[in-house]
Amino acid sequence: MRGESGINFTGLYICGAIAFLLLVLKLSVIDTWSWWRVLLPIGLFFGFAVTHIVVAFIYLSFAHIPERPDSDEAEILEPHTINAYYIAAMLFFVVFGDNMVRWIEGSDTSHWFWLFSGKGEVLTIFGSLCVLALFAYWSRIGRVLKKTE
Repeated sequence: MRGESGINFTGLYICGAIAFLLLVLKLSVIDTWSWWRVLLPIGLFFGFAVTHIVVAFIYLSFAHIPERPDSDEAEILEPHTINAYYIAAMLFFVVFGDNMVRWIEGSDTSHWFWLFSGKGEVLTIFGSLCVLALFAYWSRIGRVLKKTE
């Protein structure tokens, strides 16, 4: 769903719906969940957006990309908007966010061995992997913008 500004709100709507579903579950069935867990989808959406913007700003500050009209850039980048690096960065950020909630809650139980343990090492690993995947995503976009003159 695109507004007049061209901004896509679908991800926000999906995260809001998931957060609403978790809220209903917390209030009716699963009262042991913390509010951090209920608001996790919205936090993931905004946290990933901020991380993406920061990494993009850092990459584009050092990349030497030639100037061109905005309409040309949009046309060039249309087929390259989402790729495997972007999907991997989102998955790494989801694991990072879940581990952050487990770390805040102090949860000792884990159903996925070390992957969702909430330990500081796991937070560092998946946070770093998310940032590295976003840098790989932006370097691929940068290569596309540099080679098409």
